Amino acid sequence: MASSMSSNSSRPSWSVDGERRQSPIPYRRGPLDYEPTVFCHCGNKAALWISWSNDNLGRRYLKCYKARTGGCNFMGWYKGPVDGFVHSLLVDLHDTVWTPKHEKTELKAALVDAVLKLEQQRKQIRSLSKSQKSGMKRVWMFGLIVSSVIAAGVFVHLG
Repeated sequence: MASSMSSNSSRPSWSVDGERRQSPIPYRRGPLDYEPTVFCHCGNKAALWISWSNDNLGRRYLKCYKARTGGCNFMGWYKGPVDGFVHSLLVDLHDTVWTPKHEKTELKAALVDAVLKLEQQRKQIRSLSKSQKSGMKRVWMFGLIVSSVIAAGVFVHLG
């Protein structure tokens, strides 16, 4: 068995919803360290990967090792044994890795919304006539302070 690898060859990546993803853990052995050998349409040894998609989580599949750099479109499911415990562990790992990433994206969007609302309130304060400013300025300033506190809280949570 090969040692743990952290190069791109052992951490496949893909794009989902415009977000670049890669395997959350390095493979314990390289994608070409398996037997019996399966050859792709190019005549090269096909790489053995683990699926991280929601539909096929934990399933192993064979794909042309050079598919991204001009190889062939070979793809097939690996027929080796799938351990139930390992599959459930992968589901938990998948959720543990991707849930915080989705939450971070949602918090960033909330922060952008809070900043936009803050800017709108600042513009409204500037546009108030001088007669309205004396009483209304306190109300708007309170709104600005609350918006700033919310935005700061979201920013601190994002870390």
